[in-house]
Amino acid sequence: DQVLRVLPRNEEQLTVLRALGEQGEPQVDFWRRPHRPALLVDLRVPYANLQEIKSLLDSHNFSYSVMIEDVQ
Repeated sequence: DQVLRVLPRNEEQLTVLRALGEQGEPQVDFWRRPHRPALLVDLRVPYANLQEIKSLLDSHNFSYSVMIEDVQ
């Protein structure tokens, strides 16, 4: 698993993150929830879903980085 630090820049990106948290699949665990633009969001992503989540973030032009490379 990895923890990603995401910076939502607008309401549209916040909506994408909130929807991600409401879905059963792919499973993500918010360590810091999306509240407003320009406020960092941290989420743990299971290894099996990393590529899917990163592709989603890329397709919506999110700025993000890997905060924790390997969550044991």
